[in-house]
Amino acid sequence: MAETNNRGFEIDLTYLNDVAGGSGEFIIDMIDIFIEQTPVYFDQLEQAIKANDWKGVGDMAHKIKPTLAFIGINEAKESMAEIERKARAMENVSEIPDMFSSLNQKCAGLYEDLNKIKEEIKAKL
Repeated sequence: MAETNNRGFEIDLTYLNDVAGGSGEFIIDMIDIFIEQTPVYFDQLEQAIKANDWKGVGDMAHKIKPTLAFIGINEAKESMAEIERKARAMENVSEIPDMFSSLNQKCAGLYEDLNKIKEEIKAKL
């Protein structure tokens, strides 16, 4: 159950499907939560980056990472892990704004893609 959006991120719902025990309703609920919460988390991360609050950046990236993994967007999770690592180590923090901007742009299309997947699941219920 993997799909690639037009930005190249693969959405692999295998793990979510396993956790859900195949329950379409559960998967839809988790997608809804992701679509609702993730933009808020990204906004908070962006504010921390703009404020050069590297501890906050590390903490927020750490919070976002499992959310991306749960929904099966592993490439984005790895990028977020790198942001977290740089922020926590105070290593090349000047690279973080561009890394985040690129990741944020790529993730913007995920919500539309996840809504399509959600509609496909609803149609099978």
